Amino acid sequence: MPEPCELFEYTTGKWIYNDALRHRERRRAFNVSELKRLAALAVQQKEDDIAGFEKLAEGGFNRSFKITMRDGFQFVARIPYPVTEPKFLVVASEVATIDFLRSHGIPVPKIFGYSAVADNPAGTEYIFMELVQGQNLGDIWFTLSEQERITLVMKLVQLETRLFGLQFPASGSLYYYDDLPAHDYPAIVPSPSSTRRFCIGPDTSLGLWYGKRLNLSVERGPCKKTEILWRFSPPEPQKRLRISKHLDDLSNLFSVFAERCTITSPNPTSNIL
Repeated sequence: MPEPCELFEYTTGKWIYNDALRHRERRRAFNVSELKRLAALAVQQKEDDIAGFEKLAEGGFNRSFKITMRDGFQFVARIPYPVTEPKFLVVASEVATIDFLRSHGIPVPKIFGYSAVADNPAGTEYIFMELVQGQNLGDIWFTLSEQERITLVMKLVQLETRLFGLQFPASGSLYYYDDLPAHDYPAIVPSPSSTRRFCIGPDTSLGLWYGKRLNLSVERGPCKKTEILWRFSPPEPQKRLRISKHLDDLSNLFSVFAERCTITSPNPTSNIL
């Protein structure tokens, strides 16, 4: 198993600016043994059945680990960085959203277990989920035939159509009803095939919680009426960009640019696909 330091630290890269601070924000210590035990329980196995535990990837908000059992079964453990906020709502909403999509037949990973609070033996919030096998589309795109690309894009469009066809009673983020305090007044969302009730609760969009906004006691949803969304900012016509004041100059600049391109490229259509 890797050294604990490697499991706790951000090791994917460095930042040009404030590198030390960015790494501190992403350092997350936890009880490795207990996380492994909880992971094994989530898939009805024992900690001794775990054959491998390694870092899988590091993103903008979470660190993921690949867990391999002795029978060859693999799944993923994900934990949020300290800088990821609001942790409880973010973890609870992600789990509920994935489960909700599965209940509607959308192909997303299965959730085996989770904790939206750090008050557990592992000492961290976590999500245990299915490891999705496959290839990165960017790695094989140029090896596909035109018909294969068309088929793939059509499947993506069909998935998007199903996603955009889902109806919700309010705007906000999706949760299990049992995960939210009763005083949050969530809006119940019907689901066809899940054993748990879903609801719409506070919006977890980063812009509503970033920095000191995390400590503000303000309304973040759910918003059941469209009018409420405009409560603090009445709708106004979109203002023109400042560049519109200089359209004449911009037009002249384009003309000069087009003339120069003609000079430097005797056959301007040669590179057009």
